[in-house]
Amino acid sequence: MTRNDGCPLCRMETEFILQLQFSSKMRLPTVAEIRYCPADNFLFVAAGSQNDYDEYYTSVANDSYHKEVSGGTARSVISEVQQIHVLKVLRGFFDQPRKVLDFGCGEASLLLELASQFPSSSFVGFEPSPAREVGKVRATALGLDNLQIADFQQCVDLGPFDLIIVSHVAEHLLDFDLLDTLRGFLRKDGLLYAEVPNALQYPSFERREFLYYFDRLHVNHFTPQALARLVAQHGFGLVEHFEFSFPYRDGGNYPALGMLFGNGKPVAEILSPDIASIAKRYIAQEKQKAAEQAQRFGEFDNFLVWGAGDNFFRSSENDGPISTLRNLVLLDRSPREVEIGDRRYNTVDPAMGIQQHSWPIIVTVSAGRKSIGDEIRRLDPGRQVFYI
Repeated sequence: MTRNDGCPLCRMETEFILQLQFSSKMRLPTVAEIRYCPADNFLFVAAGSQNDYDEYYTSVANDSYHKEVSGGTARSVISEVQQIHVLKVLRGFFDQPRKVLDFGCGEASLLLELASQFPSSSFVGFEPSPAREVGKVRATALGLDNLQIADFQQCVDLGPFDLIIVSHVAEHLLDFDLLDTLRGFLRKDGLLYAEVPNALQYPSFERREFLYYFDRLHVNHFTPQALARLVAQHGFGLVEHFEFSFPYRDGGNYPALGMLFGNGKPVAEILSPDIASIAKRYIAQEKQKAAEQAQRFGEFDNFLVWGAGDNFFRSSENDGPISTLRNLVLLDRSPREVEIGDRRYNTVDPAMGIQQHSWPIIVTVSAGRKSIGDEIRRLDPGRQVFYI
């Protein structure tokens, strides 16, 4: 399946919201166009094919937000918060032994919490990426014999399940047929718990990176209305939904939406605030923040920019904080040519670039910026550094 301008939920015509450009990365799209479906109150990326994204996710461990907050321990602060909210909506579900599948479990952080608290229930995690190996090690370290990380066929063999969890998976799906597969794994009266970023709260949970919530990996931005409509198409009815937030790697909180569905339950239509208006408010808010950041750069003519990844690309367009800067040298440990619009750069090794140029440094790297700051101070303690 390859996405186009038509809504993935209803195939109706949609409205343009925003366009972003990115560097080449495997076979992911280099242009991400965010579009809005008024009929479903839904935002989505109108590019990419499921096969290309599957190839990406099977080769990349994409659960770093748990790792960065956990401080290297086997437990995750994020998943401790998630578990509290999941158990509230499940109420007395675990009063008897249950079989639970977490499909797309990452490093199995949520399963570790559940399996530790409910030893009489059995828990199975499926993860296509290398993060599954971390989950296996963690389960062994905690001595959890009621938790296993399984391959797809084992999930089939171990079913049917009383509960299936898809936590921060649905926002990455281009092809929603996976929901039919998951329904086949469930008991007739089984439950589906879906958790996604809460797109209605983007303006209220500011991130340090420009337009952080819009990229080419989060291809769906759900309202409760849109997610309920989607799963209803695959045989699930809404039981309950709620909003919460969990601690994130930048020191703030991340907005989440949790929704519990029943297999074969009657469909209940719900309405949500208009996501297009909220997205436009978020974009305007981000541009105002970027303008304030850009003012700090006005006294300088030249800059070193550390990092040529997605945050660099976002910050270079759409009135981003470095969109008006032209005299740049890009620092990156991987030598490559970077092209964005009519601009082309050849990256330079950070240590060499800092030695050759006395210019201020703008750090655009999202993860690991503390270690980057430490390295800059080691190379040149007096160098002026900006973080965006």
